[in-house]
Formats: sequence, C-alpha cells, structure tokens
Amino acid sequence: MQTAWQHWTYDIARRVSATLGIHVESSEIVAPPDPTLGDFAFGCFRLAKEGQKNPIVLAQEIAKAFEKQGSDITQVTATGPYVNFTLATDAAIRRVIEDVEEMGEEYGSSEIKSDQTVLLEYAQVNTHKEIHIGHLRNVILGVSLINVLKHRGSRVIAMSYHGDVGAHVAKCLWKLAYSLQLTANSITVEAVTGLLEKISDGDRTGEYLGRVYADATRALSEDESLKDQVSSVQQKLEAHDPAWEKLWQETRQWSLDEMKVIFYELDAVIDRQYLESEVYERGLRIADDLLKKGVAKISEGAMVVDLEEKKLGMFLIRKSDGTSLYATKDLALAELKAEEYPSYARSLHLVDTRQAFYFGQLFETLRRMGFDKPLEYVGYELVTLKDGAMSSRKGNIVTYADFRDAVIDYAKQEILSRHADWSEQKVEDVAWDIAMAGIKFGMLKQDSDKIYTFDLEQALSFDGATGPYCQYAATRLGSILKKASQVTGNRLQVTSTTFDHLTEKQLAIVLAKFPRVIEEAAEKLKPSLVANWCFETAQAINAFYRDVPVLESTAEMREARLNFVAVARQTLTQGLSFLGISVPEEM
Repeated sequence: MQTAWQHWTYDIARRVSATLGIHVESSEIVAPPDPTLGDFAFGCFRLAKEGQKNPIVLAQEIAKAFEKQGSDITQVTATGPYVNFTLATDAAIRRVIEDVEEMGEEYGSSEIKSDQTVLLEYAQVNTHKEIHIGHLRNVILGVSLINVLKHRGSRVIAMSYHGDVGAHVAKCLWKLAYSLQLTANSITVEAVTGLLEKISDGDRTGEYLGRVYADATRALSEDESLKDQVSSVQQKLEAHDPAWEKLWQETRQWSLDEMKVIFYELDAVIDRQYLESEVYERGLRIADDLLKKGVAKISEGAMVVDLEEKKLGMFLIRKSDGTSLYATKDLALAELKAEEYPSYARSLHLVDTRQAFYFGQLFETLRRMGFDKPLEYVGYELVTLKDGAMSSRKGNIVTYADFRDAVIDYAKQEILSRHADWSEQKVEDVAWDIAMAGIKFGMLKQDSDKIYTFDLEQALSFDGATGPYCQYAATRLGSILKKASQVTGNRLQVTSTTFDHLTEKQLAIVLAKFPRVIEEAAEKLKPSLVANWCFETAQAINAFYRDVPVLESTAEMREARLNFVAVARQTLTQGLSFLGISVPEEM
C-alpha cells in the first residue's frame, strides 16, 4: 500500500519530471525548513547544473508550468532556487486518516515482510556488578532498535551476553572470601556455605557485589602485591575448583535474578542469553589453534595476533598466565552464534564507543580465522555525571534503582499536586508510566553518538522535549474522545464535510511522515529519529488542541474531527511504543 507521504512525493516528482522532460527522484522532494513556504519543496540545484541554467530561473519555470490538475496540490510557488508545493487541506487530512484506519498497527511497517534474520546483541551487563544508568542507555537503545527493525520487516533475535567469569569476578570473590580470612588454597565448600549464610537477603544483589568489587579495586590499587592472590583465584575458577565454583555460582545467580527483574521493568526481551562461562573454554581452544596455524604468536609470554598492517596494533587473546580475556571468549561467541543461527543476515553488537577499536581488532581476527559471516559494531556514547564519567571501579556511580526511584518519587509529587483525589494505586501506576517516559525519552531523543550527561533537574523535568510532554499530548486527545463518547452516543457517518483548518493539515502532514521516519530509523539504526518525530507530533497535537474546536463543531464536522483525533492519538501512541513508552489514560 502506498502511504500518503509516498503518494505526494512520487506524484510531485512525476509531475516535475513531466514538466522538464528530465527524471526527478521522489527522494528529492522534501519538507521545507519553513512550513509557511509550503508543504513540500524541490531544490533545482542538480537540474540547473546539468542544464547549465540559473537555479532561480529554473524554479520559476517549473512553478509556472507545473500541472496541478488531478493532484492534491493547490499551489506551486518559487522561492529562490526552490519550488514549493502546498497541499489541499481536506485532501491531505483524508488521505492520512484512510492510511491509518486501513493499516492500523501496521501503519509504517514494511510492505514486504522480510525473512531476513538480524542478531542484535545488547544488555551486556556483567554479573557481580551493579546495573547503573550507563547500562541503562544500552538497554533502552537496544529495545527501541529491536522494535523499529521488527516493524520494518526483519526477524530480530534479541541477545544478551554477560561477563560472568574473568578478572572482575575473581576480584569480587577474592574480596568477599578474604574479608573472612579465606584464601585461594584454604577455602572449602563448607567455608563457602558458612560465608554465604552470613550475607543477608537484602545484600544478595548485584548492587552489593558491585560495592565489594569497588572495595577490591581500591585495595589492589593500594597494594599491588595482592594481584597475585586475585590471579590465583581466577586460575582456581577456570580449573573448576569446587569451593570457588560454588561461591561463583551462588553469587552469579544473585546478579542474574536482579537482571531479570530490571530487564522486565524496561521491556527488554532476551531471546537468547549468553554467558561468558559458556564459551571461555572453547575460546582457549581457538587461541591454541590460532597459534598452531601461525595466526597468533607468543609475545612476552602472552598470546597475540599481530594486526599492525591494518593499523590495529597487537590483539591480546590470552594472558601470560594462561587465563582467558574478553577477546578469547568473544572469538568463541561469534562461532557459537553462527552455529545456532547459521542463516543470519546481520549481526549487530550494541556497545559503547570506547570499544570501537577493540571490535575492529576482533572482527579482523575473526576474518583471519576464516569466519565469513557479517558483523557490525553499533556504538553509542557514554552517560556521565556532572563531575565526570561513571566507573564501577571508583564506586561513584548512579545505580539504575536509585535513578528510577528518584524519578518515580518526583512524578508522584507532581501527580498529587494536581490530583489529590486519586487513589494510591492510580498514583503509583501513572507515576511509573511518567517516570519510564522521562528516563527513556531522555536517553533516546539525543543521537547515540553524543554523550548523555545525567543532570538530576533536567532528568526530572516534565516540560519541553520530554517523554511526559509527548504522553500528555496523546492523553489530551484521549480526553476528547472520552468526552465525545459521553455526549454524542452513536457515531455519524461522515460524508460531505470538508476539513478546512490549517492546524489540522499541519498535524496530518506530521502524521504522514511516520512511515518514512520508521524506515529511516531502521536504515540508520537511529531511534532518536523516532523520538524527535514524537516530539514534533506532540507539538502539532497541542497546537491542534488549542486551535481546533472539535467538540464544539457542527455534528458532521465533529465526527470527522473525532476520526482524525483517534488517528492522531493512535499514531503518536504507536511511535512512543517503539521507544518503550506507554500512554496513561490520565495525567
């Protein structure tokens, strides 16, 4: 089905082509920066250069000769080197209403449902650490990308990959055990049981283990001789020592349980959960094989792959003490994914930009192994505090739980100041929706390649380009529909009514952009495009709410406008859903 936006751009391009006798692509028909100029514009630069003409003169010629008959175009004007096209208000609105009503929740989806399988790895939270707002951006971006890619027709397999072994785990368990004078050699299964019994239920969380890890890092920075003890713990873990394995499994489960709850809160669906412990032994075998084949070599006792000719330095794949690294396990993970999903078309790795060089090394090493499956790195910038970057090594982090609770508390205060008569449960429910909108929209409205600075006042603001602002616009439309159902009863069949309000048309054109925005967001892997569309739509809705008297209109006009209100609310609600944001009935 051709959407309204496609119809208009294709039709204008075809008519401009007919006017000039030269082919014009529909992609050359764009929205002008100033809507007072028109609804669409065509820049004459390319054609003027090819025909060796003045673009201003060419624009005037096109405007004069353009054939409007049989189109939705009512006016064609030339402004400098641009030709501007204005749509008929009634035709524009009706075309959008028909699109949305006919396609329903499929509005904006791909016409051709692809069987292309896309692997998207995100939510790579390590066990034995807390989940903080830096992780939050990864999860929120991942959820939105999954939603957009699915709507555009891809079969998406959502994957998570968790570091449940390695140096950070060894540090955490070392500190936990050594705080009770247990050593790598003296620890027993019975001692571990006793140690675990001393830890309260309230501390059986990733957040508690994160504090232990931060304490361990500080202790090691003050006394480097302790590093041998941590190395000994890691070797015991990789050798499957029963006591250390019991301590590892028990504490790991605390983190995994906490992740499950938080992922559920954030609407993060995981189709396949990978753990580093699944692949590290396989990774060690791969490293040995690379050494035998001459792909890797020994350098200062460690195993490396020389990537200097690609300007990627030396890629360390195994430490000098024989233990594994992230790289060791990532090589094995790529192979495992390919075995489990052999027909995948794309494999996306959503990881922060600090890892770009590392992934360049990883992908090049995989190619030298003979791995020929497609691999893509999708980067995003950090979340920082006002006083600098967060680090779980330093301990100066804002946990997800603290951040979430602060936003919810603020939302409750705002709700109670407006609705003191609401029940406690209703306040809780709406506060949750508003808080999640504030958090998610803030993370998504900004391009992922830009640093997101966490500012408490800004994060809790409910004005401007925020999720709650967009929610409120949709809620306002819902209130109109609710009032209409109470007043009018049975709906009328709309026949000869003509839409005639400019604000209505402006809203319709924004709604018509939606399929193109979703398509572009999927192509560029940029959920920010959807967030910004939601904000633009909310602004147009609020102008419509202010300027257009829906319920005060005559009977047929009221019914026509109510149809339009329902369409606008449905489309904005759908756009917000791609960001993981729901719309409450009241705010």
